[in-house]
Amino acid sequence: YIHNLLPVLLRTLSDPSDAVVLLNLQVLSRISLAQREEMKDAAESEKERAQFQMVLNAILNLFANDRHLLETRGSLIIRKLCVLLNAKSVYTKLSEALIAYEGAEEPGSSQAGRLEFVSTMVQTLNLILLTASELSDLRATLATAFEKRQVSSSKLLLTGRTRVQNPDGIKVFQSLFQCWCHNPMSTFSLCLLSRAYDVSFALIKRFSEMEVTVSLLMQVDKLVQLLESPIFVHMRLQLLDVDSRFHAPLLKSLYGLLMLLPQSDAFRSLNDRLITVCNLRENLGVAPTIAPDEETPLVVSKKIMNVDTLMKRFDTVMEMHRRANNNVIEMRGQARVGQASQNSEYFEDMGESSSQQGSSVQSDGKMNPNSNVGDQKGQSPGGRRPFVSRIGRLRQSEGRGEIPNKSK
Repeated sequence: YIHNLLPVLLRTLSDPSDAVVLLNLQVLSRISLAQREEMKDAAESEKERAQFQMVLNAILNLFANDRHLLETRGSLIIRKLCVLLNAKSVYTKLSEALIAYEGAEEPGSSQAGRLEFVSTMVQTLNLILLTASELSDLRATLATAFEKRQVSSSKLLLTGRTRVQNPDGIKVFQSLFQCWCHNPMSTFSLCLLSRAYDVSFALIKRFSEMEVTVSLLMQVDKLVQLLESPIFVHMRLQLLDVDSRFHAPLLKSLYGLLMLLPQSDAFRSLNDRLITVCNLRENLGVAPTIAPDEETPLVVSKKIMNVDTLMKRFDTVMEMHRRANNNVIEMRGQARVGQASQNSEYFEDMGESSSQQGSSVQSDGKMNPNSNVGDQKGQSPGGRRPFVSRIGRLRQSEGRGEIPNKSK
């Protein structure tokens, strides 16, 4: 019955009443977890995962076909799903679905259109991740992904205490990064949120090879505003750790962001903060770290995650977008050439028909094709008498020696 009920529920998401939409989302969440009660707290079944993915895919297809719904209700739907379901599961499954959607071939949709939708969806999900209170747990998971923590030996069945990183947070970061690559600024903000400053600095260097568009600059401006919000207070405080290993890539990442901005309020805001940090380093007399200790926390270790692999994924996605945009430009150019060719053929046909009509009239001896058509009987080409003003008629009558009637 789910396949019959799901289309009706999806149409109800466009209802103007928020209460109806929220109740609808509760039903969808129950459908997503329908198998869990039957399993009696057992491990998540394969059928349940497929059903959960089916609901999320249906919502994504709805957003792809109705962009207005994505703009007006997208944030509400995603945030409510994260409350009713697990936010981490929702985001990871949405990322997997969007990655699969980038290469899907659907009738009536071009690759450029699909990639543009994925980029818009990633931007929406990233903004919700950075601002919504419903996703505070997911933000905390990402923020501690690369932080080494002390764990007692009783938990690890080892002697002494050891420093480990958060494997769950690293897994979530890698899953989101694969999808977030479709929007460069969303990828950069994800790295800052996860405190993966080595990756963010590598991304900044990639931005020099990209085309800086108005849309990109607007996203940079919005990100700078978010950097001043409480969400990134940890990053601003880490700027004080001038002797830490992560300080250099963090500072370079923010300076790279500054170099992308034109002279604006966002530029001056970020520039003032960075000048304060540099003055602090000079006042403390701390030299830049050249050979940092590998045990310094909050640095992406090569043993845990390969940054080069992430950068290859980013380059692949950017190349995919570049080719799709070039194909659209070529198609538009061919369409313009074809339209111009049709217009030229049309005017050529009109010229040929006019010349044939003129030659036929000349053969009858009634009209000279080189003369003005309106001069034949004092009429305009449309068969009407030419317009003569009152002053013109007065001058004609004076020339013939007539006295006009001034009473008229």
